Amino acid sequence: MKTNKWVASSQHLYRWLLHLYPKTYRTIYEAEMFHLFTDQCREAYKQRGRLGILFLWFRTLIDLGITVIREHLIDPHSKVGLLEAVPNAPLPWKGVLLVLIPGLVFFVSQVVQLTSTKDWYFLAFYRAGYFLILPVLLVWWLTRRFPVWGFVPLGLLYATLLDYSQRLQLESLPIIGWWSTHEALELFGIKMRTYTWRDLFASTLCLILLGILIRYGLQRGQISRSARRWLGMYALLFVLRIVVAGYHSWGWWVFPEDARKYLFETALWYGYDSLPFLLLVFIGMLFARKYEGFSFLVLLGYLLPTIIFGRYGAWSDYLPFYIVSVAVLAYRFIVALLAPIWLVRAASVPSRQRAAAIPVAIAILCQLSLNLFHWNFLEMTRLDYVVNVWGYLMTAAGLGLAVALYLPAEKDSTVLSPPELAAAAE
Repeated sequence: MKTNKWVASSQHLYRWLLHLYPKTYRTIYEAEMFHLFTDQCREAYKQRGRLGILFLWFRTLIDLGITVIREHLIDPHSKVGLLEAVPNAPLPWKGVLLVLIPGLVFFVSQVVQLTSTKDWYFLAFYRAGYFLILPVLLVWWLTRRFPVWGFVPLGLLYATLLDYSQRLQLESLPIIGWWSTHEALELFGIKMRTYTWRDLFASTLCLILLGILIRYGLQRGQISRSARRWLGMYALLFVLRIVVAGYHSWGWWVFPEDARKYLFETALWYGYDSLPFLLLVFIGMLFARKYEGFSFLVLLGYLLPTIIFGRYGAWSDYLPFYIVSVAVLAYRFIVALLAPIWLVRAASVPSRQRAAAIPVAIAILCQLSLNLFHWNFLEMTRLDYVVNVWGYLMTAAGLGLAVALYLPAEKDSTVLSPPELAAAAE
């Protein structure tokens, strides 16, 4: 059959355009796409002639431009971008560079903060999370897949919103605002103040979401024995933190009502301080089945904007500037650059476990050492030290839980997912 020259030219051009797709995609779909386009060309020319061919090309170029970008982002072996990693293989360096972008922003801003009078770090602290999440959401919308390099911005945005929530005035919210400002309302015989309502609301919401995620993880067999032990340790440290704080302030209480009120408010405050981090650990679990240890990048994003030391000035000149600089830059370098590179370039589970645990442990020790040096000048008692160090212990327990959830050393034989139960039954 004689082929029309418009159809033949369109076929030749379309076959050339198909080379814009990744090689893996072309191997599977090239022949099918070419035959479909040929049929569409013949039908368009038959109905509307050359005008039909032009309208077909208009639709085809739009669709081809979108799908080419999407497939290059999805394909780990492509040269343009990266969404997913090859299982049990290091992340390609193109992906590593994308992962490092948020950390580089904070590391550079921290260096500028230390070497000038400009507040570049605090500008990044309050604004970077909103801007860095935008390309992640755009890629997610275009491809319906969450990119690996989006985990750090996700954790960073979570930390930014959590910091913002501490300044949120509940009285400005509908319904909740009325409860938080009504002085006659009491709970367990304790008059609820505005910040107490805030802590109660946030802690209750976190507990509900945690219950849902823990149940989900148990049903899918993602919470191993090791993870349960770490979770139990986190809960024990939380309870002991309240007990230690109560013992620390024992001499302040005059009446039993004061002790009950103090313990209640302390429990709510520590819940508001500790439960969001635990919730983020279990949010990362939602990605762990597909991305495994790369989910730990969410927590690195959360730790990234941590303020190790505020503005250096006359009030803090008793601390040598070089000590503050070394501690701050060491923490920022480890969390922003060293830990992500080590984690995403590791291939085996044991090496990823070390990459997730060792750098972050060193970073926390840097932060703790600087604070101990600072507290020493404040002439704090030993019990004061214990109260202040307790938060670091809970963070360490939460990170241990994350390693156990995202990078289990062995499968828990007592908790099987539904597909595994079906296989075992057969």
